[in-house]
Amino acid sequence: MFRGSLIFTSFAIKKDVYLRKMHLFRFACIGIVFLMFFSSWLSSSRVGSPGLDFFSKMIWLDFWLVTLAGIGIFSTAITEEKDEETLPLLKLAGISSLGLLMGKSTVRAVRIILLILAQVPFLLLAVGLGGVTPLQIFATLFAMVAYVVLISNFALLCSVFARRSGDAIALVLIAMTILFLFPYLLSELSFNLQSRGLIGSQGYFARGIDCISEISQRVSIIEQFQKILTTGFSGSVISIQVVSNIIIGLICFLTAWACFESGSVRVAAGKSDSRVRKWKTRFRKHRPGNLALAWKEFQFTTGGKKAFLLKLLFYPLLIILVTGGSMLLDQYSSVSFISSYSWRGMMSTSLLLLCGGFVIESTLYVSQIFREERRQKMMPILMLLPHSLARIMCEKILGVCPSLIPVSMGIILILLLAPDSVLVFADARWEIYIPLILAQYAVFLHLLAYYSLVVRWGALAFAIGTLILLEACLSPFLQIMYLFFHYTIGETGIIMPAFYLSLLSCFLLQFLITGRLHRIATEE
Repeated sequence: MFRGSLIFTSFAIKKDVYLRKMHLFRFACIGIVFLMFFSSWLSSSRVGSPGLDFFSKMIWLDFWLVTLAGIGIFSTAITEEKDEETLPLLKLAGISSLGLLMGKSTVRAVRIILLILAQVPFLLLAVGLGGVTPLQIFATLFAMVAYVVLISNFALLCSVFARRSGDAIALVLIAMTILFLFPYLLSELSFNLQSRGLIGSQGYFARGIDCISEISQRVSIIEQFQKILTTGFSGSVISIQVVSNIIIGLICFLTAWACFESGSVRVAAGKSDSRVRKWKTRFRKHRPGNLALAWKEFQFTTGGKKAFLLKLLFYPLLIILVTGGSMLLDQYSSVSFISSYSWRGMMSTSLLLLCGGFVIESTLYVSQIFREERRQKMMPILMLLPHSLARIMCEKILGVCPSLIPVSMGIILILLLAPDSVLVFADARWEIYIPLILAQYAVFLHLLAYYSLVVRWGALAFAIGTLILLEACLSPFLQIMYLFFHYTIGETGIIMPAFYLSLLSCFLLQFLITGRLHRIATEE
């Protein structure tokens, strides 16, 4: 049974060996390591432990890239076959469930692990720079490999149960949020409620939160990294985090194997068609007019008038709930040793939430702007329209923009009511970096639009990963340029080269997007 199951796995490994782009990708990863090493060498005169600085940059970069791989690559292992409706064909070919799971997911995990292990000789260079020991390096490698096992197999489990790739990606995102962020929020909530005398420190609620927080800290790779990076680390390379991550990963793999037949064979063949018919029935009385593409994006991509009205109610209610609820909590609770909520602080929290909503909405819309045409192979028909490609893209963007009006109105309202709310999270000196942040976000949206045309699923993970790699690779050159501009312009000298490179990247990505659209239309 296992020999037949490993046929698909061995085929995937051989295919990986013969692909030239995979070897180029590995060489690029090694080049990134050298660039990070060069960046640490440049800053060695200003850093007490350049080896620790280089090592810290590398492990956190690996952590974010592995997390993004879990969101965009591992989570689509099985659902990409469901989307293409090729899963029954693979079953008819005699490939077992174990063979499918190992060939589609385990091989991807092995690739990531090999890339991590290939960094060992270069990470040992950090020992020569000082500030880090070989024990810390190997403890980090064991922790990272265990984390790859955990996230790859959990994403595989989500891919087995989800009907579409988008659902699997959403499940992995929710799980990552619960694992890394939710325990911290629970601890802060428990501390706040105890300080206000609303709950007791020995109550069941407080004890439950403390137990959840302790378990999450033992399982979390972030906490393990923080322990490893401390000076004088002498722990074992086989920690509780390593053992627990591997055990949970194996449990997820076995669960996915046991539930594969019942969870993955249910391909919703007619679901999308019924959904399209439902939208057509709902909006059949509306006419697109001259801006047909803009109408289509507004009605189908953003949700139309119903979603617009819901967001128009949701965002003001969110502001009222955050500010009003905090004021009521202060009024009906006894504050012991923490400061009370202020109007400025709550408006700043509301502003942060609304900015997060704007980022999520715009990211979601940009990633879906060409998805339906790509999925239904309608790109050649789109190119045959009597309009230029620039007008087609402008109409699509125009159809998405009205859906961002509610959250934009909320942000403007907060800035009008509390203009100094921005200064709660950063001092006045950070105001000069706002144009640079906006330019970087524009680069991210262009990368997202490009990758949505390159890959069918996981464009968000690829865009974030590419942006992180670009920032890591360009940081030493930006430091050199900053030294030149610093003496002539001042503290704002770092903005000019980074802002210029961001605008240049957006300009080049527009050409790449246009070329990719023409190529897809030609191939289909």
